[in-house]
Amino acid sequence: PVKVAAAAAMACVFVSALAIILSVGPRTYHPLGLVSVPNASYWHGVSLGGWLVMEINPTQRGPDSPLDLRPQWMYDQLSATSELDFVGDLRRQHGDAYAIQTMRNHWDGYITDGQLDAAKALGIDTMRIPVGYWIMDAPVDGTSPIEYGISPEGFVTGGLNHLGTILVKLKERGIYALIDIHAHPCNSACVSDGLNCALPMAFAPLGFAPIGDMPRCAAAGGGVYKTTRKIDPAAQLNNWGDVGINAISKLGEWISKLPVEAQAVAAFQLANEPVLGAGDVMDSAINAFYRRALEYARAHLPTMPLLLSYMGPTPAALIFLDQAKKDWGDVITDHHYYLNWQSPKGVTMPWPEIYRRACLGEAEGAVHNIDVYKNAKQNVIIGEWSLAVNNDEVMKLSDPDTFQKLTKLYQIQMQYFMAHPAVRGSFFWTLRMGSGWDPRPTDEHPNGRQLDGTSAWRSLDGYPFVVWSLLELAKAGIATPLNKSHAGVCEDVLM
Repeated sequence: PVKVAAAAAMACVFVSALAIILSVGPRTYHPLGLVSVPNASYWHGVSLGGWLVMEINPTQRGPDSPLDLRPQWMYDQLSATSELDFVGDLRRQHGDAYAIQTMRNHWDGYITDGQLDAAKALGIDTMRIPVGYWIMDAPVDGTSPIEYGISPEGFVTGGLNHLGTILVKLKERGIYALIDIHAHPCNSACVSDGLNCALPMAFAPLGFAPIGDMPRCAAAGGGVYKTTRKIDPAAQLNNWGDVGINAISKLGEWISKLPVEAQAVAAFQLANEPVLGAGDVMDSAINAFYRRALEYARAHLPTMPLLLSYMGPTPAALIFLDQAKKDWGDVITDHHYYLNWQSPKGVTMPWPEIYRRACLGEAEGAVHNIDVYKNAKQNVIIGEWSLAVNNDEVMKLSDPDTFQKLTKLYQIQMQYFMAHPAVRGSFFWTLRMGSGWDPRPTDEHPNGRQLDGTSAWRSLDGYPFVVWSLLELAKAGIATPLNKSHAGVCEDVLM
């Protein structure tokens, strides 16, 4: 039988500090310790996607699977409908201790010191760190989010320890963090972002999504995600949106009370891609959520830049953003720019057109969303971008023609973002992909393992998503430092 170590106390002074800051009262907020980012006029960044929120997909697509479901995304040794389903499968098959140890292995081993050093060498000064709302949950029958256990919905708790630890490592390297609440309870519709829900319940109008079992996406098998969380009017926890707001408030407070050695947070993102998969019919509900979220975040972080994410610059979003800046100060929009889905599936966009769109920041329908934000006097970050094109066209990085094309596309996008007057920073998705990584404990590998012949810099042969890995692109010579200028790279494209 597999031997699983019991959840031992962290042999680390930092965790003791975390326990202290979670119990002490209010203290003076010291903004300079949190926002003194090198070259703060522009964030040269990368996301740590797949770490504290596992974007995991099944091994096969079904006839009704959404476009976003891609087998082997982001791992080729693991599969599930979502992180919550992954943990649930582990618990049913091997027990809670095994599931907890698997997630601890993942948090300990997926991002390493060597990868952080490599990121620094690539000119990265800021890392966008996606987290789920459950990072601020104590386990059932527990009292603190630093305790390892099982949350009311079934996630493994304790990830906050690892977020705190990496902040210390980032500050030691002169790298800062943008903490992104990437997954609220039922953040999207039929998208694997922690859960795979039928409806985006976190952003539903008040009263329409009371705390209770959450319907799963029908294409993901239907049924519900069970919860032991109860409605608590005294704590203002009545709807799933309230749970998200509560996570924002608690995480904002935690950030404001970080010990000096961990004060590496440059910005706080309050949500990511709200209602993805459900259209833009819920703008009013999203704005209502953000209005509450900004109030709670600002109570703890009076000067820190706060980021809001939309699926595009709709009129309702722009009106809200204009008022948010007046009411709440430094509010920035997170916009994602992907060329990957700009052509219908099965239709190949030629490389000259790919270059042209990248040089202009153009999206489907000749839309220039970043310019729309600029014209509305809104600052943005490009919170996600990559080199994927033509619905994840599989490419071999060692092929000379592919190397040349990807290198040019990398340089074009970097230069466009850095030169645009509305863009405050850009973040490549992602630092590494998960090919060859398996955190499940075995007798031989109790801490999980990276398969022989693979690493964060080397996927298994045939892995279809290598162009999403900054480290793999850097090893191939395609990705160069993100703070390097490529002025003039579009001259031959737009002539």
